[in-house]
Amino acid sequence: MYVRLLVKRAALILAALAALGWLGWRLWRGPDPATILANTPVPPAPVLSPEDELATFRVAPGFRVELVAAEPLVVDPVAIDWDDEGRLFVVEMRGFMPDVDGNGEDAPTGRIVVLEDTDADGAMDRSTVFADGLVLPRALAVLPQGVLIGERPNLWLCRDTDDDLKCDEKTRLTSYAEGNANPEHQENALLPGLDNWIYNARSDRRFRFEGDELIVEPTAMRGQWGMAQDDDGRLYYNHNSGFLYVDSISADYLARQPGTASSTTKIGVNVGVTDDEIVHGVRVAPGLNRAYLPGTLRADGRQNKPTGVSGLVIQRGDQYGDEYVGDAFVPEAAGGTVSRFSLDHSARPPTARHHLYDDPEWEQREFLASTHERFRPVDARVGPDGAVWIIDMYRGLIQHADFVSPHLRQHVLQHGLEAPGETGRLWRIVREDRPIARTPPPLTSVDDQVAALDHPNGWVRDRAQRRLVYDRSPEATERLRALGAFGPRGRRHALWILAGRGELDLDTWRRGLGDGDPATRRTALRAGESLLAAGQGRADVIARLDDDSADVRLQATHSLGALPESQRPLEWMLDRGPSAEPLLRQAILSGLAGLEFAALQEALRRAPESDLTDGDRAWLEDLAGATLRAVQARPAEGANPTAVLDVIAGTASESQQVTLLSGIATTQRSPGASRVELAEEHGLFDEGISRSDDVATSIRRVRRGFTWPGDPRPGGARALAEAEEARRQRGARLFADSCAACHGVDGRGTPGQAPSLVGSPWVRDSDQWLVRIVLQGLTGPVEIDGKEWNLTMPGHGDDLEHFGDEDLAGLLTFLRRAWGHAEDPVAPETVRRIRAETADRSTPWTVAELRALPIDHRLDRYVGIYEVPVIGTQIEIARQDSRLAVGQPGTGKAQLEESGDGLFLRDEMSIQFDADDDGVVTGARASYGGMSFPVSKLDSP
Repeated sequence: MYVRLLVKRAALILAALAALGWLGWRLWRGPDPATILANTPVPPAPVLSPEDELATFRVAPGFRVELVAAEPLVVDPVAIDWDDEGRLFVVEMRGFMPDVDGNGEDAPTGRIVVLEDTDADGAMDRSTVFADGLVLPRALAVLPQGVLIGERPNLWLCRDTDDDLKCDEKTRLTSYAEGNANPEHQENALLPGLDNWIYNARSDRRFRFEGDELIVEPTAMRGQWGMAQDDDGRLYYNHNSGFLYVDSISADYLARQPGTASSTTKIGVNVGVTDDEIVHGVRVAPGLNRAYLPGTLRADGRQNKPTGVSGLVIQRGDQYGDEYVGDAFVPEAAGGTVSRFSLDHSARPPTARHHLYDDPEWEQREFLASTHERFRPVDARVGPDGAVWIIDMYRGLIQHADFVSPHLRQHVLQHGLEAPGETGRLWRIVREDRPIARTPPPLTSVDDQVAALDHPNGWVRDRAQRRLVYDRSPEATERLRALGAFGPRGRRHALWILAGRGELDLDTWRRGLGDGDPATRRTALRAGESLLAAGQGRADVIARLDDDSADVRLQATHSLGALPESQRPLEWMLDRGPSAEPLLRQAILSGLAGLEFAALQEALRRAPESDLTDGDRAWLEDLAGATLRAVQARPAEGANPTAVLDVIAGTASESQQVTLLSGIATTQRSPGASRVELAEEHGLFDEGISRSDDVATSIRRVRRGFTWPGDPRPGGARALAEAEEARRQRGARLFADSCAACHGVDGRGTPGQAPSLVGSPWVRDSDQWLVRIVLQGLTGPVEIDGKEWNLTMPGHGDDLEHFGDEDLAGLLTFLRRAWGHAEDPVAPETVRRIRAETADRSTPWTVAELRALPIDHRLDRYVGIYEVPVIGTQIEIARQDSRLAVGQPGTGKAQLEESGDGLFLRDEMSIQFDADDDGVVTGARASYGGMSFPVSKLDSP
């Protein structure tokens, strides 16, 4: 069982690597792809009329597909939304991939069009250009404030002030989709959540309007393309190689405590709920980007694993009936399918059932599948009619040029799939035995809006909520507070509306907390946290800690963190911590924000000195790591890293010491961890003290995460030899006399004079760079910590009295071991050699000149071939300038961000390298979405 689980998790990691562009993953099993491709006839894929494309669909029994719109009314659609009247706004990404190389993508050809069904027959018959001249627009949301449009690098608010369905007032609110230039990896979605925040896929931000002002707040990074929510406001998303992920709790609770915020494993967040990651299409698929790799195709030529999952929707409408409410419908653009999953949130973690349907030709198929290669479902929504709508970009090539493989390029060119043409379709999937409403109910008056909160279609309820929050009509307040007048879903909307309007009072909140529906009680807890923050309702939220519903108990635990610190039930939290299951323990830690140090001291007093249970160990580990991260982030009187070490050193129990140190070691390897700089050496690290092997080993594990002035081994670096240490001490004096005036005593620079040296790659990365900079100087522009410096640092090579070879080596060694740096010392011989090599140079170096030099780089020790032992596949780590990059051996590489000692990140993936006492890298551990597996470094490929 363990091996099977490890194989599955490793396979998911590798699929994620492929999804993030790191490598073409391979599982060394299944039929030979060359044989499959050689024996798979490629059917033609001409541009079909909408009627002929409709004939290629195979849909679940009892359903039919209807054409909503096609060219010329709509071209290259990628996102849709409706206004309150049911008029459809469509994002047209017309500039995407004009050819197989993406040439001309920066042309301002994108548009937003408004489609209308003027005769209410279910098909659009009028198209109006709302906004044009856009470059690859990618998202929109039609709100009472206006139409939000995401167009890199801008988030626009567009208003139609004269009711002609054309934008005549366009305001830039903030940036959007900045950073990664690849359109497959930029912000998108703009999903208005039930909690009145607007969420984005491929983003770590969320938005909220207060009147017409946009509030921007950090949040968890989620998904790749498209987002959805269910009737409880849970967020769903996916990646192109994974069907369905969910946040079963609000990820924003974990952000308030530094330990839970930085943890690589956030329980209940980014939960992959589908075990069956197989695509059941109805056509052969030789045109997949990595069809040449094992595991991509089945023996019959069809797609095996998903490679183009894009967008999703949760069925919250009424047209399919109650048995479909809460189901996920997930498009797969590469394979031309839409899958259906039923979710079970009573399981921990939640699970999903993949629905498949009998097919006379292929045995089983998805809810919707097409035999036509140009069917490209890129997203799905539930419309005003309660049915699922499919956005069909309809083109031969859907893969972006940045990731097009030679195989796909050849396939596209050979089969005439390159030129996109001006095509695009929107489809509606209708349940045939149920009626469908072609026009939405009115939402013009307060009566209409309040009544709509109980409508069986979530689209109607959501629109009513947004209007009531925005308009703030006084006549609505008391009607919203009358919770008993609504059904369960209406009560939940009413609570969120009152919270959004700032009108949720204590009495209404308490009635929500006492509701017979557990989902309403959970909503009340979340929506009422502003009351808790104001010091109201403490007894009420504590009472819910014993609720009959486990979900309500968990939500109440999260909501405790909204109380002022003095009102949180620390005794209860400490009592429950050791026995809590992981999800509840994480919630308790989140709620301890600001109280961590006191909690750690009391938890140790309560814990047994020996014979710790598994729960005791897990609780103390998590609490120790969370406490260190918290006091490091915000030191307070009596609570700082030294005080945490005092607690550990003062613990008489070896079992407790080892457990606490294990928690410290874990947090040191989490994203964003930085080395702790102590004022002086702590007794815990005194190697002259006799300790048990277990304790000594545990101390060595955490030693690299602490340093202090004069530390002989910062970051676990080797101790300096006697002569090296003597030079370093002379170098410290030389820095104070000659360099500190500009660079600061603490090395952090002086505004307008000199940049920081702390963490600088020019200090840490290469002897060849650092020696040359001090000898001959450096002239700007040079970027340090994201700021450009256009000054010139003079060279000191001619000042042999102060900067001779020995003294200069000492100065540079000091820089390499100061401020937490843990790099190798610089030898006098190195200075002497470089001084001789550059004797004829009198001008300062430029960044370009330094980067062009052949050098030995600090990161070179990580470079090499690594193997995933369980499934026998390899990844290659290479260096590109001053960054590492990862990919499949012999292919392109994706760059990594350095985040700590040996920790490197890329999107949702992390790689933590392992090294021995001499700093030699022996292997690594890769993590993604809570999954983790080891990789070993090979001596040769």
